[in-house]
Amino acid sequence: MKKRIMMWLMCLCCMKVNAHSKDPDAFHVGILLFDGAQAIDFVGPVEVFGQAGFRLTTVSKDGAEITTAMGLKVTPDQRLEPAMKFDAVLIPGGSINGRLIEDPVIQNWIMAQSQSAHYVMSVCNGAFILANTGLLDGLYATTIEKAFDSFARQYPAVKLARDKKFTDNGKVLTTAGLSSGIDGALSLVAKVNGMRSARTVAAKIEYDWVPSGGYIRGKMADRVLPEFDTLPTGVTLMAKTFHYGDEQNWFQGHVFDVGVKQPSRLSSWLDQQMKNAGWQAVSSDNTLAWSKQLGEQQWLLHVSVSHLQGTQFSTQLTLNRQI
Repeated sequence: MKKRIMMWLMCLCCMKVNAHSKDPDAFHVGILLFDGAQAIDFVGPVEVFGQAGFRLTTVSKDGAEITTAMGLKVTPDQRLEPAMKFDAVLIPGGSINGRLIEDPVIQNWIMAQSQSAHYVMSVCNGAFILANTGLLDGLYATTIEKAFDSFARQYPAVKLARDKKFTDNGKVLTTAGLSSGIDGALSLVAKVNGMRSARTVAAKIEYDWVPSGGYIRGKMADRVLPEFDTLPTGVTLMAKTFHYGDEQNWFQGHVFDVGVKQPSRLSSWLDQQMKNAGWQAVSSDNTLAWSKQLGEQQWLLHVSVSHLQGTQFSTQLTLNRQI
């Protein structure tokens, strides 16, 4: 037993845990927090910045404890103050609403920080908060993939980069959704400390960083799928069971309640939706399939419908780019 305890203590001694820098001269990042912030949007970058030896300060409008979108409670270091000066400011995304986007205290604080900070970076749909200040006007920006269309409508003066994980406008930076904040943070470390430092941090946190992009959600195969209109009367979407894939293939599953035990209602609606979007039916027998030529790419979509119970049916969608 004594031998095991000694070995355990030796292992603990080998584990070196470094907090972020306390050096007042270290590169200083201010991290904006608010109720509903997405934890990974700021926690991922915090780990990167801390490993890079940056000094970190979390701030919120009133300095009070915030609750993230996933229920994590975080107490900020400080409240927003006009006299604050950071080398960089990080704006995460999360449960963003109009009240937050248009909050004059937050907007004025970001604008004031942008005057003295070397960099201002948004993560995920934090780009909405940043764009509302006007700082992104005329610049390239990205955000989480599911918010592309609403962002483009709301901020037409911003050049939306749907196929980028990270945009670098020099001083103003944006990242795509969620884990993309880690890539953005590593890119910022590279700008401040050099590429070798950034790659060293990526190795420390065991992150397969691809500076040129890597996994980019906006480039995945489902980008070619049409936006389906409102479901027909009596049909209800009960659940989205899965959705995943890559740039060549995509898979989705749904559960519907059709009101009556007639899956043909769902099939007919889906067929009309695909035709309205310019897809050609290639169905035969009990197979639902459509194809479409987009530029030099030929796409094929298969959908199978299965009865679950009562009036509930499941659909499984398989999308493939033909080689």
